[in-house]
Amino acid sequence: MNAIVMLLLLAAQSAGASQSKTVDHSAFDKILRENVRDERVDYKNIKAKSLGDLDEYLAMLAAVDVKSLPKNERLAYDINLYNATMIRAVITHYQAGYSPAKDNYAVFKEPLVKTDGKTITLDALEKEVIIPTFKDPRVHVALVCGARSCPPILARAYRGDDLDKVLDENMKRFVADRSRNPIDDAKKELKLSRIFDWYAADFGGKDKVKEYVGKIAGKDYSAYTVSFVDYSWDLNDVQSVNK
Repeated sequence: MNAIVMLLLLAAQSAGASQSKTVDHSAFDKILRENVRDERVDYKNIKAKSLGDLDEYLAMLAAVDVKSLPKNERLAYDINLYNATMIRAVITHYQAGYSPAKDNYAVFKEPLVKTDGKTITLDALEKEVIIPTFKDPRVHVALVCGARSCPPILARAYRGDDLDKVLDENMKRFVADRSRNPIDDAKKELKLSRIFDWYAADFGGKDKVKEYVGKIAGKDYSAYTVSFVDYSWDLNDVQSVNK
């Protein structure tokens, strides 16, 4: 076997190894399955029973060589990193009446996220890493900021192998959710979550939001007026489910 053939084989093997690289999210999956109910998180129970597991999971994520991950594995990693760090931050600050909006949204500006050999903020992970890297508007219904008006957190971790399917399902469910997008067909009013306002550029621009939402819903909203509903920053805590 000549040297050129050998080099080609080694390159192919290296590429195959890179494409098959995955991250084990089973620990976070277990935490979510045991502590997410009716779109709310049982922060108290996580603190009492699973805090060590959550910290070990975050430490494992911090050690991952993110550059070696295939695209969907990397996006699943980033989404789980954001959501797990947010849950950990809420537990750190947890007290009666706590909101992620406290102290001018300080939790999003604290250096809490450990990844790729550095420590960054939740805002930086979202706006400087995830959004520009993937340019996928579906991330906005996967990243959960701990507030009631945020997209509902799933009772499972994200994985690369079914990521596209789950993100598509998330977006369809979010658009159809009349508690977050109270669209009024009788009045032809497209009342939408502030997410479609704050991140309009990711949905094609303010003049394309109607088209994007209509495509997801399978409806023609071209004649509808658009407005954005108030955003609740109350904590998505199971302890306050009846409040």
